[in-house]
Amino acid sequence: SCPGIVNNRTCNKNSDIEYVIEISYFTSSLEGSYTCKMESEFWKTNPDNLISTSDTKHLTTKYVMPSKTELEADRNLIWKGSTFTLTCTVEGYPPPQRPTLWKNQASDTFTSCDGGTNKKVCTKKFTNAGYDDAAVYECKTKNKISGTDSPSSDTANIVISSRVSVSLTLSSLPSRGYFITGDSVTLTCIADGVPLAHYMKISRDGQLLFEYKNTGADVTKGKHDITYKMSTDKLTDNGKYKCEAKNQVKGNVYNDDKEQNLKIYEDVEVTIQVDKQYPKKEDSVKITCVATGSDTPSNVKLYHKLGSNNEVLLKDSSGDTSFCKPGDYKLTCIHTISSIGYSNNGEYWCFGKNAVNGVEKTIKSTTTAVEISSIVLVQLTDTGDKEVELGSKYTITCTVDGGKAPYKVELLKPDESKLTWQKSGTSNTLSCTPDNNIDNILKCRHEIDTTLYKGEGAYKCTGYNQLPNSSNDKSDNKDVNIIVTKDVTVTMSPSSTEVDRNSAVTLTCEAEGGRVPHVLQLVFNGKNLVNYNTDNGTNTEGVTISGHTITYKKTISKVSFDDSGTYYCTGKNKAKQNAEKTDKDNSEITVVSDVTISSVDNVDVDLGDVLQIPKFTVEGGRAPHEVILAKPYGKTDVIYSNSVTSKCTGTFTKSCDISLGASTYQQDGNYKITAKNRAKQNKEVTAEETFSVTVYKDVEAKMNLKNGGELITDYDKVPYGVSLTVECKVEGGKMPHEVELTTSSTGKFFYKRNDQASSNLTCTGEHVLTCSLTMTTGYHDDGIYDCKGYNKVRNSEHKESYKSVDITVYRDLNISSISTGSSSILTNESTAITCVVVGKPIIEVEGITWDHENSAIDLEGNFTTIKGSDDYTLISTLTLNSPSVDYSGNFTCKANGTLNRTQSIAIAERYFLDEPSIIPLKIEDAKKDNEVKIMCSVRGFSNVDAQLLITNAEEEKLPVSEGIKTVKADYVTEFVFEYNVRCGDVSITCYTFTTNNDGSEITETKANISFAEIAGCHGILPIVAGSAGGGFVIIIIIIVVVLVILKKRGRFGKRKPELVEGTVQYPNPSFLKSSDNLASPQPGYSHLHRPCTVGQEEEGYASLNILDNKPNKLDDDGYATMDTKSNNKQPISAKELYSRLEQGNDLNKKKVVMKRYKPIAPKIRTVPPKSQAAASNNHPVNATEDDDAYARLGDYPPKSVPVSVNKADDGDAYAKLGDYPPK
Repeated sequence: SCPGIVNNRTCNKNSDIEYVIEISYFTSSLEGSYTCKMESEFWKTNPDNLISTSDTKHLTTKYVMPSKTELEADRNLIWKGSTFTLTCTVEGYPPPQRPTLWKNQASDTFTSCDGGTNKKVCTKKFTNAGYDDAAVYECKTKNKISGTDSPSSDTANIVISSRVSVSLTLSSLPSRGYFITGDSVTLTCIADGVPLAHYMKISRDGQLLFEYKNTGADVTKGKHDITYKMSTDKLTDNGKYKCEAKNQVKGNVYNDDKEQNLKIYEDVEVTIQVDKQYPKKEDSVKITCVATGSDTPSNVKLYHKLGSNNEVLLKDSSGDTSFCKPGDYKLTCIHTISSIGYSNNGEYWCFGKNAVNGVEKTIKSTTTAVEISSIVLVQLTDTGDKEVELGSKYTITCTVDGGKAPYKVELLKPDESKLTWQKSGTSNTLSCTPDNNIDNILKCRHEIDTTLYKGEGAYKCTGYNQLPNSSNDKSDNKDVNIIVTKDVTVTMSPSSTEVDRNSAVTLTCEAEGGRVPHVLQLVFNGKNLVNYNTDNGTNTEGVTISGHTITYKKTISKVSFDDSGTYYCTGKNKAKQNAEKTDKDNSEITVVSDVTISSVDNVDVDLGDVLQIPKFTVEGGRAPHEVILAKPYGKTDVIYSNSVTSKCTGTFTKSCDISLGASTYQQDGNYKITAKNRAKQNKEVTAEETFSVTVYKDVEAKMNLKNGGELITDYDKVPYGVSLTVECKVEGGKMPHEVELTTSSTGKFFYKRNDQASSNLTCTGEHVLTCSLTMTTGYHDDGIYDCKGYNKVRNSEHKESYKSVDITVYRDLNISSISTGSSSILTNESTAITCVVVGKPIIEVEGITWDHENSAIDLEGNFTTIKGSDDYTLISTLTLNSPSVDYSGNFTCKANGTLNRTQSIAIAERYFLDEPSIIPLKIEDAKKDNEVKIMCSVRGFSNVDAQLLITNAEEEKLPVSEGIKTVKADYVTEFVFEYNVRCGDVSITCYTFTTNNDGSEITETKANISFAEIAGCHGILPIVAGSAGGGFVIIIIIIVVVLVILKKRGRFGKRKPELVEGTVQYPNPSFLKSSDNLASPQPGYSHLHRPCTVGQEEEGYASLNILDNKPNKLDDDGYATMDTKSNNKQPISAKELYSRLEQGNDLNKKKVVMKRYKPIAPKIRTVPPKSQAAASNNHPVNATEDDDAYARLGDYPPKSVPVSVNKADDGDAYAKLGDYPPK
């Protein structure tokens, strides 16, 4: 195009050219240097002689994006002891710094940070979360934009919750190790949990003792627990205590409880008794133990000892509930021996115990049993036939019992040899020992070796003894017959082997048993290869017998897949108790070859049609055990396995038929079949076969508009000012490769799958591409929005699809703002209220009206309405000139809707106040100490206040106590003050303050009146009475003289009444006047009549503290505080200070330094007599100007340090020098 002016001349459209490249969607990939180079050729005299020229310009661009930060936890509810993770995501361009984590304003660290250059995701994982992990965490980062830091941050408040957990403990035991009556025992229950437990209950043996329901002074609250304590020292409080508590987390109630036993003790006593001391054998004997104590004894034990044997515990009440029965403070324990024998002879005693100190108190009672008289008795552990396994060892045990101890035992063996034991013998061949050290019972033992079937046969045991009253031998005997047996054992060889197809193998089946096996079988695939059985006479060729073993061998000269499998060998014999025993063994023969897969053709299918995979076969030497189909979208199907067999049939050669159902986009891509088997040495072998699937569908475009996440259905009323997402969806198979999105206001955007770097539209997805733009709707975004997509189908044929929508932006009628301003205005002023109305479409100006809450007030003609800066804004202004008080109230701006639109209103509040007026009462007759009444009448709003100040000759403004306030009709407020007139009073000022509804001051007015002559003051009245004119002149002269003196002495420093609150601190209490009536330091308000004074013994600065709150009284000047300084800063005088405060220059300072005082020692001066000083005790004494101390009246000479005033002393007061500081 022709750019217009080129080199100060009009461009020539035939020769001047401008090239423009517009970048409408700038991204980081587009930053860098851009170069424009122009070249041309021309000729001057000869066309054959061309001259070339060129020019080049460069422009550098840079893409920036301020940093953004988002911090969040992976869960809303975090339990104590659980694991949670904080995740911080930051992004920006240039790349942001690695984010930092802060915990409660203290630095912390992330566990890990991942991500790309411009976006990082950092996490901190918390394991076993504790209360200390509860905090406010903040993630911070920043990047630099044009050299300036662009920081960002985000916070997350982590709360650690825990279910209630109860602990119940007793106080520590005393040094003795137990509690007794008189000890103070403390029971403590602690309920831990967040939030704190709202309920706690304490009970003893099921009886309620204490209950807490979220309130109660007996419970101590901590950060995450509540505690209850109780103390006792009584036996009656023994029992089982239980503490229960509850808390509530996120609406769920949790509870917990704990129990604790309390025992308080006293000493125990124990007794023992036996009902028969000398029983006969098999008599019944009863032994009784009784244990007593202040609390029921906790345990009773009964012990027995026989001869030199160790003591034996017979009974223990802690493990045998039937042994003892409880009574009042005692346990009665009875042990009965129903049939006493040799082992029961001996001594018995009891131990009784309670929980005092663990010391057992015992009483031992010894009994001697009568000697038992009985004929010898012989017993064998086994009698009759006794079967013993081959190779094992068996011991014959012969027990001989006699009333007098047996003296001889004999054992006769199967080979007729004899083994003997004699009590007095020294060469015994049979081993016999007393049973449990009881000589009356002998245990005699002989071990039999059954190796090689030896040791079989009959054995006889005989025992001998004599009775107490006879010398004849008594005897008894028993027999046992030993039979040796062995169960059948079967062996199959080889145990297992791998065999290549067509090779040879030999199988051996063998059985061996203690009795010769009578059955031998070899079975394969349910068929008997050999069946040997001597019970029914069945015999098989090839079976051999050798001793206790029978054997069969089979040779296969050429194996096939059909020979693969398990060969089972079975043998039987008659063994123990003549029972038939069976044993089995097997041999696994495996014929091996590597797995193979047949070829598979590629598949083309339309979207939604059934996807059928061509049939294929899988063959393997061990049968293939797994066939897997890997799909292009990451999913893997098991076609065949031990648990999946429906899609492939066959054993060693499997035929597979696969249908994947209706085709989807996910099924588009490359597939792989993998088959596995275990071949030689059981090594897994894998075979693979690949093919492809292509899913076809013509491209289809769709379009949606969304407000946030909500779908917009009414395109004619798209909301104004919202975040609008324009979404273009394009679907197709093969995958769509290009998308175009066109908007009415921002133009065309495009996406190319194979050229995403140059695309200015962001899209996601494969077969379904979702492309979106986000914009804030404005008045000019009406129009048509287009979505267009492209793809290729079979034979590379191109397809395209188009979708569009037509939208209209709509804004509801609304008063966007109404002017606020001051809500209270004086009636002699003018005011204006403005409201702004917006909407699309906008209403006519006539649709805006103004109303007053008082319908009698007509505002028509007081407002104007005009159009705003655009076609969708109206501005209406209501103007009121000097309105009356009656106009106070609410003004309403109304925007009246049309076309079924909602009416919008806005309200402004205004109050109008008259100027206050002050009307004083007559005071001409006022005399000294006469009481007068002064009235301030104020016309205005009702929330008005007034303050009365009296000005004396020194221009000190003194407050009058609060007046009586009366609200009358017509907005009039009356204040009446009572005051006793004093000498020196010059004038009175009435201040009035009118405040807004919110308490802010909106106006201040004041009025002054002067007092007439006051009788009795300084002889002035007689002059006035003698000559009114002369008195007036004299009064004027006196007033002028007084004013000159006061001005000379610095009495006219004006003081602003709105001073501030603070604390009075006087450096020397003796410098106080009696009228001050303050101690030091004294908090409160004080009217300071002069700058603060430095004591004669001190040197420093006096300063005024400026605080934030106003004083309650108008005459409060502030507070003075001594602030000792060591430097020589230049101070300012009190007069200058007050001047600055009134001008407002130093109000923001916290401390203003006043002039430093350095008193010098006073000189001895002569003062007037006491009577003369008493007559004018408020005046300075007759002292020279260099005197710098106070003189006490009647005290000569003055003391260097003033003394305090004693009110009881007549006429005793301070006379002050007339200037501060003293010169």
